[in-house]
Amino acid sequence: MVSHWVVDSNCFIHLGSMAREGFLLDLDRVLQDNNSGLYLTPGVHDEIRNVRFQRWKNKPNLLEKFSNFLTTITISEGEISDLAGSIGEKSSPQDVDLSLMVLSSKLTKEGHSVTLVSDDYKMTTTAKKVNLQFETCPPSTFLQRLADVGDDSQRSRLRSLSRRVRAAEMKYAISRAGQYDIQKKLTWMVDSLLSTKLGANKNSDGQDESIEGLLVKALIRSLRGEKVKAAYLKKLGPLPDICSAVTRLDEHLISLTSLGNLEDIRLDYEECCELLSDVLETTGLGLAPLGEELAEIAHRAMSGYFYRMESAMGMLSRLSGDLKRSKQHLSRALSSATLVDDRGAEMRAMHQLGLLALASKNWDRASQLFEAADRQAQSISANRLSQLVLASIARHLDGKSEIALQHLKSANHILTKNKPEAVKTLIGIGNSLLAVDCPGLAIEILDEAMECAIEVGLNSDLELLAETLLLANNALSEREQLQYEGLRRLLDDLNIISLDAKQEFESAITGIEEKAESLSKPLGDTWKDWQPASNLIPSGSDLVVVRVEKDENDRILVISHHSEIGSIGIWLPDGGIDASPGNILQIHGSRIKVAPPTKTLMQNHNIRGIIGVEDPDSISFVANSEEILDVEDEDKLSFNPQ
Repeated sequence: MVSHWVVDSNCFIHLGSMAREGFLLDLDRVLQDNNSGLYLTPGVHDEIRNVRFQRWKNKPNLLEKFSNFLTTITISEGEISDLAGSIGEKSSPQDVDLSLMVLSSKLTKEGHSVTLVSDDYKMTTTAKKVNLQFETCPPSTFLQRLADVGDDSQRSRLRSLSRRVRAAEMKYAISRAGQYDIQKKLTWMVDSLLSTKLGANKNSDGQDESIEGLLVKALIRSLRGEKVKAAYLKKLGPLPDICSAVTRLDEHLISLTSLGNLEDIRLDYEECCELLSDVLETTGLGLAPLGEELAEIAHRAMSGYFYRMESAMGMLSRLSGDLKRSKQHLSRALSSATLVDDRGAEMRAMHQLGLLALASKNWDRASQLFEAADRQAQSISANRLSQLVLASIARHLDGKSEIALQHLKSANHILTKNKPEAVKTLIGIGNSLLAVDCPGLAIEILDEAMECAIEVGLNSDLELLAETLLLANNALSEREQLQYEGLRRLLDDLNIISLDAKQEFESAITGIEEKAESLSKPLGDTWKDWQPASNLIPSGSDLVVVRVEKDENDRILVISHHSEIGSIGIWLPDGGIDASPGNILQIHGSRIKVAPPTKTLMQNHNIRGIIGVEDPDSISFVANSEEILDVEDEDKLSFNPQ
């Protein structure tokens, strides 16, 4: 079945007047079983805001009941204007209709199978006029297609509803016979019903796949060292030998990710750069004399390798504090992922780019990236919680409160089904936000994680959560606190905590806040003479980097956190460093001085003291090699041992 249904207001109006109680249960099961989703634009919300289920007890608001099923995507005025211009103003549908057509076209271009559900025949003719590559069907056909893939009981109920809606559609069409060609509209309605074109139906055995697609798969298998049919090898010609250089990329990443700790991030990055350049040069020399068709097969087969290397380089750049360079690599990773048609890879790349957009306070772009990542998650039945939560935050910060709330309701629906799994996801989101220096956002998410952990008795996670929340609280600046005002009210709806757990949660949070307050006061002991670092930092313990800043004189200040000491600042010599939030800071054998913080630094960073290091070369920044690639991408690492 089609994976993406873009739904017009008239469909919801029909459902409001005719759907019986239990309809949403049928809808939920059919959509989940077939990896389908319902999409709309904010304009549809406005048009159906007051629609109610007329046949239900107490006639509940339709939009509220549908909240867990809908993905709302904002379409910019510029996109609507562009489509209106291509159509011609005189023949343009209303702006809401245009927004639905833009959305359908956008989802189609992302590679999804899309059907626009509307009984507005003008939208169908207009879409054909400008050659928009999506299908349209009336609401009755939409319900019939849902029925066709449901079980016996669902099929009976949905077909009955489809017939009632079809009768209403035809009655309405006949009543407006003077406004358009009634015969053409009725023909369209009947044809859509009789059509067997269900967009998501693809031949699973690959019989209809193109020869090019089969050769791409054969080349990928060859690069992995797997057996390939002689007939395919003959057609591939020199490609296996030419493309074999890309296996060096995975081999290098396997070595890199197995290190455990990365102690020289700049060197690791430069080695990746050099290797990638060499592989690109080698494969380019080999492919240059070949024809376009063989080159295209090669590029598609190699794209997975390039995606993984660009992703790793993007994360290495982030770990070294260079977010601009990180964005460049992750953007290229996303481009490579589209060539290999790996929606999971596309989702992960867009997720990381969304985090960078949040860090740069580009709320609209962050929203678009997380919403697109959510659509990819739906298409592969992946966990949507992180995408929905972050999309909700981004939309809230962008002033789109209603869309933010819709995303959050969908997130709550997922979270409620499996709270232990949600705890892990929320902790991951919190750590990701800390890694891009967004402690204020991290606190809000980690609060929700702690609520869930207390409710389901995950005591093993509570200590880690408490320590992470302490770090985030100490990293939070007054300016950031004000910026995220109102976010707590939104996220309160993510997890509705039980009364039994609320008291325990409030006690835990109070304890963390009290400890954070005690660790925000200046150090009681400072000294101007050089002394062993262990006089301040307990032996065998590390400092965690919170952020890296430059003052007005371009001096570098590293704000770090210690669970027993709190936040302290370390002045470093000119010339720059390769570090980012989350790195471990270690001082090897050098003596230190400790000075009281300035009032400004205390206010901005909660710093308790300033450290001077006698031998700056003794300072190292260590990152965890597990952060280079997502687990899913690590699992795909392979190389030909030959």
